[in-house]
Amino acid sequence: MRESAKPDVIVAGSLLALGLLYGALALGEGLGTMADSGAGFFPFIVALVLTAASVTVLVQSRRRTPGGGTPPEDGVEDEGEGEVRWWRIAGVLAAALLVPAVGDTVGMVVTLAISLVLMAKVMGVSRWSRAVIFGFSFGAATWLIFVRWLSVPLPSGTLGLF
Repeated sequence: MRESAKPDVIVAGSLLALGLLYGALALGEGLGTMADSGAGFFPFIVALVLTAASVTVLVQSRRRTPGGGTPPEDGVEDEGEGEVRWWRIAGVLAAALLVPAVGDTVGMVVTLAISLVLMAKVMGVSRWSRAVIFGFSFGAATWLIFVRWLSVPLPSGTLGLF
């Protein structure tokens, strides 16, 4: 296996494991039907996205030629290719675990937005403003899609936030 492919395989495996865990927990909650979705419907969609992301990361790592990486995006710090940044993996997993840990108390949309801000910073987005815009744009899109468009109530929490 190429040296530069190892971190991608680890990331793909982590995403797959997290997706399978979310999927199993979602199935335990019950998916419901298309007309009346159950408590596990949205987490199951998240599990599908995580699993698809793991496959995408793995396929992209296989397509890359040795030594031929892509340049980093503007505003993203690049710390070198080929090394696993375990603190980044742990940071993203910790931020992801905020959602089930405090989502019912704070509110799902706010918790998702804050989690994504933290994930963006952990993954190397250099400016706080970009991370905040990304996180809260995702939160607003989540609210618009699920609450307004699909009429799926998301937990607003005991604090009464979104």
